[in-house]
Amino acid sequence: MMDLATFRSHFAKTIQQGIFFDNASMGPVAPAVTQAMTDCMQLREKMPMKYYQYAENLFPACRSKLAQWIGAKPEELAWTENVAYGINTVANALPLRAGDNIILCDREFASNVYPWMNLEHSRGVEVRRVPNDGGGLTVELLHKYADEHTRVVATSSVQFSDGFATDLEAIGAWCKTQGAFLVVDCAQSLGVLPMDVKRFGIDCMAGLSAKWLLGPFATGFLYVRKELISQLHPPFVGADSVVGDVDSVGHDFILKSDAQRFESGLPNAPGIAGLYASLCLMDEVGRDVIATQSREVSGYLRDGLLSMGVSVADCTKTEEHRSSIISFSVPELTQVYTKLRERKIACSVRCGLIRMGIHGYNTKEEVDVVLSTLKEIIKRG
Repeated sequence: MMDLATFRSHFAKTIQQGIFFDNASMGPVAPAVTQAMTDCMQLREKMPMKYYQYAENLFPACRSKLAQWIGAKPEELAWTENVAYGINTVANALPLRAGDNIILCDREFASNVYPWMNLEHSRGVEVRRVPNDGGGLTVELLHKYADEHTRVVATSSVQFSDGFATDLEAIGAWCKTQGAFLVVDCAQSLGVLPMDVKRFGIDCMAGLSAKWLLGPFATGFLYVRKELISQLHPPFVGADSVVGDVDSVGHDFILKSDAQRFESGLPNAPGIAGLYASLCLMDEVGRDVIATQSREVSGYLRDGLLSMGVSVADCTKTEEHRSSIISFSVPELTQVYTKLRERKIACSVRCGLIRMGIHGYNTKEEVDVVLSTLKEIIKRG
């Protein structure tokens, strides 16, 4: 097993530039990730056709590793480019028709909003963007806004702006009793929060590599519950969506029986190589260890902000809905944010809040520096 100090050392190039609390925007990558992607491309440069042989081993290995991270089976995973690609695939594959409605809260990231809104135009379904409850979607909101025509509940596992952690198990149980599909965007949690698609009752889930999984861009995935796959017709298909010889001109249209029916062509091999390297690195530390560290350090940041009298997002005040994202508000927010960046403290501004995302390689010592710097900035005005 690798200890946290060694894990942190893999991100030395990023750490040397300052304090990186912007993992919710994009995570850094370890040298092993860059090397894995480079090796993949160098193989193609040297002998192009070996690239296919390499992919035949890489894709199943990474698919199996990722499945372990989310409590799924490898055959329930398809490779995508990003979350929007995955949500669009699901939105257009689910058996929805005019008169059905979809519930999501008003704090969702665009990738989990526009694909559903698009269905209003193409199929006449209704998208109900309900007021958030403390920062996200709750069962109480479903009781209030859902009806017998609710067919989909779409939610992020963690909201991008304030870090609201959704009670997926409770919402999944509600969906099961009501016969609604639960579709999840896990971009802001997978890598630092536990995920179990079976326990949470998730039907479909879209994720990506470039944030908390510390992997490359343009590398995402789609989970579809095994029992549901055969009921969903892919909105677009290609050579890799069907069974049989792709080099044949027979063109027998027989969709694959697993989630690979949602893959139309050769996935992003360099990206998947990088993701696999990152997953392997984090597994050396331990998923639970990383989750515990990110929670302790983010909680330390939250407590420090509260002791300074800083207004933090409501969801961070409760253990039930707190994640590794800590968002807060201060007077003259834009000016404070700019000065934090000038002091080499990486963070973001989302929905009128300064957002800080804490990963397992971050430390309480870094939090002390951030709090001291913030206190100085606020004092000077």
